[in-house]
Amino acid sequence: MRNDETKPVEIRQVSERRFNAHVVWARGHKGLPPIKEVEWLEIEPAQVFGTIFVDLTDRDLHSAVMAPDLAGRYRGVDILQDHANIRDAVERTAASMARVHEDYDHERAQGDEKASVDFFAKVAKESKLHERFKYLRDSPSAVAAKRLIEVAMRWYENQDGSYIEQFQTTGFDARVWELYLWAVLREAGHQVEQPKPAPDFLARGIVGDFYVEATTSNPPPANQVVPLPVTEADIFEYVHNYLPTRFSGPLWTKLNDKGYWTRDGLDLTIPFAIAIQDFHQDLSMTWSQSALFEYLYGVRVEEIETDGKVQRVEVPVAQLKWGPKVLPSGFFKLPDSERVSAVAFNAAGTLSKFNRMGIAAGMGDPSVSVKHEGRRFSKDNTGVEEPFSLPASADYEEDWIDGLTVFHNPNALNPLPFEAFPGAAHVFEENGLHRQIAPAGHLVSSTTEIVTYN
Repeated sequence: MRNDETKPVEIRQVSERRFNAHVVWARGHKGLPPIKEVEWLEIEPAQVFGTIFVDLTDRDLHSAVMAPDLAGRYRGVDILQDHANIRDAVERTAASMARVHEDYDHERAQGDEKASVDFFAKVAKESKLHERFKYLRDSPSAVAAKRLIEVAMRWYENQDGSYIEQFQTTGFDARVWELYLWAVLREAGHQVEQPKPAPDFLARGIVGDFYVEATTSNPPPANQVVPLPVTEADIFEYVHNYLPTRFSGPLWTKLNDKGYWTRDGLDLTIPFAIAIQDFHQDLSMTWSQSALFEYLYGVRVEEIETDGKVQRVEVPVAQLKWGPKVLPSGFFKLPDSERVSAVAFNAAGTLSKFNRMGIAAGMGDPSVSVKHEGRRFSKDNTGVEEPFSLPASADYEEDWIDGLTVFHNPNALNPLPFEAFPGAAHVFEENGLHRQIAPAGHLVSSTTEIVTYN
């Protein structure tokens, strides 16, 4: 698997997930051609990668060799075309990889390298750093997430000039959520731009262009924290009255920021989606998605028993009431909301996902054991929820988009195509009622358990 002009070097087959952990960030830099990758190779430790792929337009077999440029961004250094078969493709690709490795700095230099940002270069006093940032930076149990983010950050643009400072201090969770969305869009094969100063992302792909603006529900002041519910009555009040008010603030703020609709360069003819995450309290995301559905559409799903049969019916909800707050329900019914094509949410879009994805890519610490458990839709397309419990390891399977739900606005001026987020669940209105379609195995809810061995 090498030519005779190069020194022996070990080239091994690797998983698509390990390859993607290093290369997916580059894939969204430009639109992806219609290809299907079938094999992945590596010279460790992540020095050179190779991928063999089929061109879906003419069914020809090609391959590419990638290595980090002098700024650490994985980019193509060789393209090999028209392989006779897989064996020929592997041998020729491996020979090219060995050649790149032989003269490494020269072969990987691109000549147009720009300095990349370093998320972990300290920009604030230790006392000002967010506790979860310090955990990510220092803890062995988060090393997989840190290594994955260190690869990703080489491509990320600090478009508003404040990303690193906020990532390390007051905006850690929000910035992780942005990074997660960026990964989702790149995994989907979109060309991803980061307009300055906003919205956060402009995605371009075969389904058309669309914007994504990220926002979060953040913790309230300490004297206004609502305890997590315990009794059924408390859960009902928490889900149907309190949690919707946590979503109303950030969504209303985005809707009423006129800058989004008047800013020079903003294309008002393409879809505009808001992606929201709930960071207002640990474990509150257990109930967040149902509360978000209720707030967006202004309806509550209740189970009513009639003649011994239980039916799920939609009950209109006009107002949200929590303490002195009285707010209108139904975000998609608010004035100007037709500008918002959809709202996306993923309770699993957190630092834990980066950790699991990093472990699956072989970036973990052997002294750390991670278990992912929760509930998924069954893989037989029956829509039945079932429990799961899996160790996160080298053969663990998870995609960035797993767990993402897109709520479509029935009144949108520019509807968002379902294909914009392939692999997500989609909620939409049909004949006055709301339906959900979800891929087999769609993640409903989960937790991540971490054990560190000394």
